[in-house]
Amino acid sequence: MIPISSEIVEKTWKKVGSMSPLQGQKMINQMSKQQPVILAYLMAAGDDLLNEDERELLLYLGVVVWQIMLQGNAPLPKVTEKALDKAERKNIKMLERFAGKSLDQMEKGVEEMLRNYNQREVLKYVVEALMEEPEEGCLIREENKGIMMVFLKTVIDCFDR
Repeated sequence: MIPISSEIVEKTWKKVGSMSPLQGQKMINQMSKQQPVILAYLMAAGDDLLNEDERELLLYLGVVVWQIMLQGNAPLPKVTEKALDKAERKNIKMLERFAGKSLDQMEKGVEEMLRNYNQREVLKYVVEALMEEPEEGCLIREENKGIMMVFLKTVIDCFDR
């Protein structure tokens, strides 16, 4: 798939962010028909690690990623459990390589990954969205942002085959 531009990322992010709850629910219903494996993954990923606010953010960002990827130059593949498991294993290994590294080393590793990643703008959106200050009363813990990025990168990888 041709890399998606920052303009498409921004436009889609704003469009999804301005939707009403009813429109959002319709989008979730559409996703359950078109990408049931991805939707189930987003709803179950990190279930034992993430709190409710973190799970809601993960689902929201996953839906935005799906909408962004739909704007690409080719139809999205219907993701299978096998493809998802393969992508997730690869990303967990990547995360394990960061374990025990200093913050500086981790930042350099993420920069390198972004530089060589086909859907750089989509992944950049995910990283920026995770690094934003959460809304007041919303508990997004720093220590869970890394694994949330892995889950979302897995989704991007599955769509960008």
